[in-house]
Order: sequence, then C-alpha cells, then structure tokens
Amino acid sequence: MNVNETVWNLTQSVQESGQAIAQSAVEAQERNVRYAQSVLTDGVEVLKSHVESTRTLTETVSGQAQKPQEVFLTVVNSTVAAQERNLQFAQSVIENGIRVLQSHAEANRALAQELIDQSRKQQDIFQTLVSTSVEAYVNSLDTPFSYYKQVLDLAENTTRQGLESFQQATQQGLDTFRNVTRQTREDYQNVAQ
Repeated sequence: MNVNETVWNLTQSVQESGQAIAQSAVEAQERNVRYAQSVLTDGVEVLKSHVESTRTLTETVSGQAQKPQEVFLTVVNSTVAAQERNLQFAQSVIENGIRVLQSHAEANRALAQELIDQSRKQQDIFQTLVSTSVEAYVNSLDTPFSYYKQVLDLAENTTRQGLESFQQATQQGLDTFRNVTRQTREDYQNVAQ
C-alpha cells in the first residue's frame, strides 16, 4: 500500500467517525424532540380533560344546589378523576423519559463501539503509514550506498581482471623468455659442438 492510499484511508476513517458522531447527535435530538412533543401533547390533553371536567362539574353543581351531599360526592368524584388523569400523565412522562434515556444509552454504546472500531482502523492505517514512511526513508538512505557499492564492485572486478591479465602476460613473458633462453642455449651448444 502506498502512502497516498494510506493517507486516503486514514482520511476516510476520520470522516466516518465524524459522520457517526453527527448521526448520533441528530438521532438523539430527534428522540428529545419526540419526547418533548409527547409530553406537551399529553399535557394539553390532560388540561383539556380538566377543563371539560370542571365545566361538567360546574353545570352539575349548579343544577344540584339544593342537594349538598350529591354536590359533595360529584366534587369528590371529579377530583379523584382529575387526580387519576394527573397520575397517568405523570406516569407517562416518567415512562417515556426512561425509554428516551434507555434509547440514548443504547445509542451511546453503539456510538462508542463505532468509535472504538474506527480508532482501531485508524491505528492500523497509521501504523501502515509509519511503516511505509520508514521503509521509504531507509530505501532513500540505502540508494547512495548501493551506488557506491556498485562502483566499488566494478572497480574490484576491473582490478581483478587487470591483475589476472597482468599475471597472464607476465607468465607468457616468462614462458617466452625461458623458451628463448633455452633455445639460445641449445643453439649455442649446437654451435659449440
């Protein structure tokens, strides 16, 4: 893998991490908005119910002014019904809030896992980048030395070949000198005889 590919992969991984964080934030905001909307909608419905109950109670009490016991019973029933509606509303707010918090916790765990995975990927990519860079640096240092080694090898081979050629020429010269000397001695001996 070359340096450009490695840097590209690292950039992609960082971008994916950023996208995961942004997506998680958007989803959390959407959950919060849905929760707030449900609380407000349920709250408005409870208030409408209270208004309707109060209107009905007022009409009932107005019509039964002469019977205090029935008025009291109607007021108590209306109050109990209002308390039940308030309790249901509070319970739904708490339950929905717990569900939203659980959803946030689950999303945070998923985001944390995604970031851990991306971090590992980035570490691997960075390790590859460092390895590639070190290898390129070592190769750049090795290049001049390999040139000088080639020059020295060439000089050594040339010197060895020159020495071998010199030794051969010297040997041939000695052999020729010996042959000439021997021939001259033989010629001298033949002439002397």
